[in-house]
Amino acid sequence: MSTAFATIIHDTEGKLVAPIRAGAPALRRIFSGFAASLTEATEPRIATVLRETLGARVASHPTGEAIIGLARRNAVALALEGDADRVLYSDMDHVLRWIDAEPAEMHAVLAAQPEAQLLIIGRTAEAMAAVPRRLRDTETPVNRAYELLTGRAADLLFAVRRIDRAAAGDIVTHSRVDTIANDVEWPLLAEQRGHRVGYAAAHGLTYRTIDQYGAAADSYDHDPLQWIRRIEMAGDMARAMRPYLRPSDER
Repeated sequence: MSTAFATIIHDTEGKLVAPIRAGAPALRRIFSGFAASLTEATEPRIATVLRETLGARVASHPTGEAIIGLARRNAVALALEGDADRVLYSDMDHVLRWIDAEPAEMHAVLAAQPEAQLLIIGRTAEAMAAVPRRLRDTETPVNRAYELLTGRAADLLFAVRRIDRAAAGDIVTHSRVDTIANDVEWPLLAEQRGHRVGYAAAHGLTYRTIDQYGAAADSYDHDPLQWIRRIEMAGDMARAMRPYLRPSDER
């Protein structure tokens, strides 16, 4: 099955220009097409390297966290303009690090569970243990709530999703969560509309912010603002899950 890659990028300094150029041959071997929506503040060289090295469809969107989910949805819609059988949505830097560290694993995970119409791709326990504490501590209750809601455990908040055309089309048409809380809404919406949801874990998924792309370790765990932002995100996730509660859950 052919897979297109969809992403959004906010990179004001062009830190991903060299990694995209270096990773382009490997990316072209895996993906049949590319779609990216860039924030208006993103360095213009990013659009250029995407078009030149990947032949990507490129769009833009306003800068701001309040519309991350909308921008992701629009990137998926842009990918669906091609003829791929399915779409992988992920942040570009996640995929670049993954394909560099564990290319065989990436191939295997993308091929896993072909029956799943939306495959949540998360981190193994070992990979999760290496992420910054502010992520682990605030993502754990979100993942637990999802498990109680669906009966299935999953690492939701790394935002890597393999989605077939039908499920992707339903997400583009019916998703109403414009924030980063699409992390929880997309799989819940897909299941509500009758699509099979699966889960796979990867060891090669690692976290850095784009401004620390090549750093040996994340350095923001001592910043109170970064903790506050993660707590706010967890609240957004909880609000996005509430409409999917069963009547029996509301008692």
